[in-house]
Amino acid sequence: MADTTQIGGGGPVNIPGTFSVDGHLRSEGTAPTLTVVTAGDGACAIDSTSTDTAGGLAFTNTWDDGDTVAVAFSKAYATAPKVILGMAPINASGASTIEIDTVAATTTGFTLTASGTCAGVLTYLVIETV
Repeated sequence: MADTTQIGGGGPVNIPGTFSVDGHLRSEGTAPTLTVVTAGDGACAIDSTSTDTAGGLAFTNTWDDGDTVAVAFSKAYATAPKVILGMAPINASGASTIEIDTVAATTTGFTLTASGTCAGVLTYLVIETV
């Protein structure tokens, strides 16, 4: 068996039953683009190895209530996917260093609303369910 196996020609592949991977899952593709709207000096950058499926968002500085990061997928999903966020970094006093107030997903991307002082990298995983 080859080290890498590609299934399908870019279309969906239906695997009934259990799907097992003896190795690693790999996501390739163009990184999504960000639109960052802040009233303060908040900033956010996307990790260069990010894809529509998984990636990292690096937050810095102060975010006011209602400030947003919109992540635009490089390729739209057929239905709005589930966006799973990794745990934000924790400081010495046990508080999260990134405060995400809301998450909203559409077929073309997802939007995070942040507030407070945000510092660190937040990871995401996107899975389309039908």
